[in-house]
This record gives sequence, structure tokens and C-alpha cells, in this order.
Amino acid sequence: MRARILHLTAGLLAGLVLWAPMPFGSVYGWAHTALRIAVCLIVVVALVARTRWPKEAGIAALALASVALLGLAQSASWPAPLASLVAPRLTARWQQAQPTGAATGAVPLSLSPQETRSFALTWATVAACGFAAAVAGRQRMGRRILGGALVVSALFQVLYGAQSWMGSGRIWGRDVGSGSERLRGTFVNPDHFAMYIELVLPVVFALGWWAFRRVKKELLEFKVLIAGPVVLVWLTLFVGLAFSGSRAALVAGLFAAALQGLLIASTTRKWRPGLSGVAAIGLGILAVAFIGLQEGLGRWLATSRYELTWNVRLDVYAQTLELWQRFPLLGTGLASFREAFPSVQHEASPGAWWHAHNDYLEVLATTGVVGFALVGLTLFWVVKGLLRAMRDGHRTEDRCAAVAALGALAAVAIHSCFDFGLTMPANAATLAILCGLGIAAGEQEAVPSLPTPAPKPAPARAERSHHHRHRRAPDLKEPFDLT
Repeated sequence: MRARILHLTAGLLAGLVLWAPMPFGSVYGWAHTALRIAVCLIVVVALVARTRWPKEAGIAALALASVALLGLAQSASWPAPLASLVAPRLTARWQQAQPTGAATGAVPLSLSPQETRSFALTWATVAACGFAAAVAGRQRMGRRILGGALVVSALFQVLYGAQSWMGSGRIWGRDVGSGSERLRGTFVNPDHFAMYIELVLPVVFALGWWAFRRVKKELLEFKVLIAGPVVLVWLTLFVGLAFSGSRAALVAGLFAAALQGLLIASTTRKWRPGLSGVAAIGLGILAVAFIGLQEGLGRWLATSRYELTWNVRLDVYAQTLELWQRFPLLGTGLASFREAFPSVQHEASPGAWWHAHNDYLEVLATTGVVGFALVGLTLFWVVKGLLRAMRDGHRTEDRCAAVAALGALAAVAIHSCFDFGLTMPANAATLAILCGLGIAAGEQEAVPSLPTPAPKPAPARAERSHHHRHRRAPDLKEPFDLT
């Protein structure tokens, strides 16, 4: 019964993985709501299984949920004297906007309470996704179901994006108001599509490691039959990543492949597997050059010296740090960057900035040192759990799950320095699910608890017969009776 519940949890999560990117990355309000309700139901099903979840996954989910609680606290109204103790400048700003009765009234700890409350629920949903995946991943079959769903979803994104790219450029028949010269799947922003692909690429890379180990001593025809499709899928996703035109995603994807090669080498204690990442990078670049060098790498090759050194984003990063210095403890409120940034915006960075294009700085500015510390605590326990799973995995397949999650986490860590792809619920939920599966792979596989039958005593007659059949052999030192 427990195994069936775990399989059901994995199946429901697989459906969520397939659906989440479809409605424009689940960025719309109704998609947010549907995602929250679905994850709540999946967590309830996972808890019914009553199986033990990994410690690291539980602590990481709790730390991430604490960020959501911080956001809910920021969106609530507090007495002005109490609010002025923890956020004096924020309270003063609210008092200037509402001078009447401000001395005794209640003020929120966010410049955009409604957005903060909504995004806090999204953070809680992401934490729940990681927890549910850690429970479903206790069984090998659950990890296989979810891994297959991720690969199918990413392939669909690339194929649908190619069809839309060569056609009208619309997504689900709707004009999204941006250019169609870059591959973007069902995402409005090609950079967010690229982050989704770079999350799945490490999964396929780890699957390729497992496939090559399985066919290491087989005939060449069998090697091509088993490992060939995996290589083809990886190249397809890499070409889709390159055709998105995202320079940060391309760097992140290459870094993740190289890192995974080193992780595999450290696991096998052999240097040759460490070259697998370099080989994959070479094959990927050759595939992009064969299909279309200008479309795949043209944006990267056309990058100017100004964009690499004195880009306007560097000015935004400096102004974001200035914003944090004004609200150091709790920040301006989760998801309130759009409302808070104009107070520090300079002429060097004109226009409306909804995000800082750096997830680390945006978290620091909107949640302060408290929220930043909670996010750091989450990452610490996730990395610790994944390293333990890679070290203690009983099978190659278990270690593959940990290597895949570490590769995805490394890719997102690089990409998040230059973009805000994790604000897309589909990307954040997918990363949490991958990390939960990777941590669970290091645990002993959950099996149905069956009652152990009591041993039945053997009949005395059978015991005598058994003793008679197994008499002590004659001592070799004594002479044999040959008569």
C-alpha cells in the first residue's frame, strides 16, 4: 500500500512537471493559484504514505518555508511604534504617504503588501514541491517517473518553440508582444526558457553516464541502441538552449556539464570520466555549428566589449546594494523591487526595472539579511544532502540523481547572477523537485512494510534424519577401513 501511494505521489508530481511550463511558465495569477492547490494536494498524498523523509530535505524545506513566513509577516500591518523599531525608514515612508493618524496607525513592512503576500505563497509552494519530491524519490521507480517527465517536458518545449519560431511567433495563438527571433518555447522571455532547459540538461547528462556504464562491456550495436538516444536528446536540448540566445544560460550550461564530469570522476575515482563533460561540450558546439552557427551562437559572438564590462546592469547592481543599505534588516518586502527601485534609480539606468537581473541582490534588497540568511541556509542543507547522496548512493542510478541535481543547481547558480529566471514558478518548482529527488536518492529505498512470519519449528524426526545425513566426516589421520 505504501509503495502505491509513493508511486501515486510521483505520478502527480510528474503531471505537475509537465503542466507547469505550459501556461507561459505559470506566470499568470490563475496559474499561480492552480499550482498552489495542486502542490497542497500532492503533499497531502505524500504524507499519507507515512514514510521517513531525508533530514536535509526536511530542514531545507523548512528554511525555504521560513522565507514565505517572512513575506507574510512583511505584508501584514503592524503598529507604527513596533514597525519603526525593525524598519524605521520603511515606516517613515508609509507615514509620509499617510500622515493622518500615522503615529498610532498600523503600517506594513513591505512597499507592496499585496505582491509580497502573493509571492510568499509561491515560495511556500516551491518548498512543498521539494518536500514532496523528497518523499516520492525514496523509491527508484518514483525517480524514474519524474526524470522521464522532465525530459519529455523539455523536449516538448524545444519542439514547440521551434515550430513557433519558424511560424507566427505566437504562443498558444496569442501575441505576447516580443520578438520571435529567439527560441522561447512556451515562455514569454527566452532567457526563462533557457533556464528551464539548463535544468533538464544535467538530468540527461547523468542519464548518459548511467547508460554508458550499463553498456560498457556490450557489443557496439547494443551500445548505440542504449546510449545513442540519450546522446541525441542531450544534443537536441543543447541546441535549443543555444538557439534561445541567452548568453548567461549558455555559460551556465557549459559550466554544469564540466562540473558533472568532475563529479563523476570523483565518484568513480578515475580521471577518464572527467573528460565526459568536455566531450559533451565539444559535441554540443559542433551540433550548433552544423545546424546554424549564426542563429545559435550569433548573439554571443556579437557581444560588445561594453556589454562585457560596463553594462548598464552593473549600475543597477550598485543601486540595488544602495537600496539594501537603506533597509538592511528586513528589506523592502518580498517581490517589491519594482516599487522600491525608483527611490535609488539614477539617470545611468533609465526605464522601468521590475527586477534587479540578479536574484541574489534582489533577495538581499527585498528580504534583508534575515531573508538572505534563510536562503543561504536552504542552499547549505540542499548541497549537503546532495553530496551525501552522491557519496552514499547504493547504485549508480542513485548517484546519477545526485549528480543531476548538483549540475542543475550549479547552472542556476551561475545564471541567477545575470537574470531573474527563478521568479518563474515553473523554473523554481522544477529546481526544487530535482533537489528533492537527488537528496532522496541517498536514502535507503522505501519498501512496503510486510509482517515477518514467525519461523516454524521443524519436526524432531526431520531433525534426526538431517543429523543422520550430515554425520561427522572421518578424521583423515585415522586409517580407513577398506574391507
